Amino acid sequence: MALIKCPECQSEVSDQAPTCPKCGFPFKKESSSPETVQRVVVDRVKNVELTSKKWKRMELQSALMFVGGVTLGYVGFALAMLIHPFNSMTVIAMAVGSILAIIGLIGLIRARFGAWWNHG
Repeated sequence: MALIKCPECQSEVSDQAPTCPKCGFPFKKESSSPETVQRVVVDRVKNVELTSKKWKRMELQSALMFVGGVTLGYVGFALAMLIHPFNSMTVIAMAVGSILAIIGLIGLIRARFGAWWNHG
């Protein structure tokens, strides 16, 4: 039985341990050589990076949609107050702006929940 360093917390761990007793980092069962442990860490980091980019992109798109919808709704409302309240263009601008803002807000909530769900 040999001691290896945990890649997560750098503590000494038995090569027979399934996880690090200090931080809970999982080790592969096949081999606990430093190369295998390093490969597990690299695979884990790649998975986190790819997932993180996906949720960040979704959050950015949703935020832009929300801001654009609020802006379009405000412009429609301002035009309605200046021109005529029942002008079809202003009503359409307010409706489309409201729909975009609601979809953007739902997307933001979904992106934050997805990032939390995948990363804790």
